[in-house]
Amino acid sequence: MFPDRLEAETDYQRAARVSVPMDAVSGWRLGPCDEDAVCVEFVTGPETFRVLLDTSDEQLAALAVRKVLGPPLAD
Repeated sequence: MFPDRLEAETDYQRAARVSVPMDAVSGWRLGPCDEDAVCVEFVTGPETFRVLLDTSDEQLAALAVRKVLGPPLAD
């Protein structure tokens, strides 16, 4: 995470590691996705990219992503 941009890669539920196409992200949300983890979901038109995080990182991730991408999508 940088002050003016966000970069992310994920291999969660994918065959290989991929870069999240941040220029195509239309919204994001954060929530539980595993028994002991949370996911930041980056929503693009055709698909959603999930980045798995430890639950202890949830609040920091929410603050950082919000700073770059604005408020999360409504539930």
